[in-house]
Amino acid sequence: MDKVIAIVGPTAVGKTALSLALAKKLQAPLISGDAYQIYRHMNIGTAKPSAAELAGHRHYLIDIAEPGEPYSAALFCAQAKELIRRINAGGKIPVLVGGTGLYVQSLLEGYDFSAPSVTTAQRAQARQRIASLGETALRKYIIRETAWEPADWHELLANTNRLVRLVAAIEHGEGKKFVRAGKANGLVYDAYVIGLSLPRFILYQRIEQRIDRMIAAGWQQEAAYLLRCGYGTENQAMKAIGYEELAACIQGTLSLPQAIANIKTRTRRFAKRQWTWYRRMPYIHWFDKTAFASETSLVQTVWREVTAFFCRKE
Repeated sequence: MDKVIAIVGPTAVGKTALSLALAKKLQAPLISGDAYQIYRHMNIGTAKPSAAELAGHRHYLIDIAEPGEPYSAALFCAQAKELIRRINAGGKIPVLVGGTGLYVQSLLEGYDFSAPSVTTAQRAQARQRIASLGETALRKYIIRETAWEPADWHELLANTNRLVRLVAAIEHGEGKKFVRAGKANGLVYDAYVIGLSLPRFILYQRIEQRIDRMIAAGWQQEAAYLLRCGYGTENQAMKAIGYEELAACIQGTLSLPQAIANIKTRTRRFAKRQWTWYRRMPYIHWFDKTAFASETSLVQTVWREVTAFFCRKE
């Protein structure tokens, strides 16, 4: 069974800093588990590692697609699985840094994304159904027809390909089967999964401070560049938090202060949804960052636990 170390937690909790420290100790590469860091030209708004951090450590699944290209959890799992296999074959244990709960969980638990192919006509029918319903009605329709409610509605609605496949399955009486397909009973990797946590008020402060830094670093200019390249807000990549708001600001329908306030609100809500998602993963080893005097102390403790975990396996 291949080995992997994974780091999860809500946005702005400090996953990148810990991942870089562990990668240095392991002399091993990192794999991004973020649905938006795959896109080129989206650096500030997706909180990618800095240029210096990317140069100092080998990162995979960052900057691998143009914003107009579709991407999915299934494609991520296929690519990450092959990377983990190759890295293990080279005698190393990679560090998976997760920002997207679906991506990380589906990889670690070995979801099977194989499903009956959807014809062009079925896709067209599904798109018509989606277009005929407002967001509220669409949510009710999905819940009614599948007896299921996603932990992250925004992620589902932003993932156009997955949403169309789901609605196509519903239209053909296979909605319940679709949402349950591929679910596993446990880990398919020899994995130590680290969860970082902070009290909510501290996390929210960090979120707001980070957004202010991102705006100061040129996030609005980054969004403007994407718009000039033809990537409108209907594009899947532009559904990443902040880009829609900044696009509205650039187009004159929203003030910058209001855009920033909306981004902060949306990010706080996203962090809450991440907590909901990670509660589905009972194998996470949680570390409350307030229990450590410094980042160094956190790294040392996590490193001891990781080392002990893999030593017990030998």
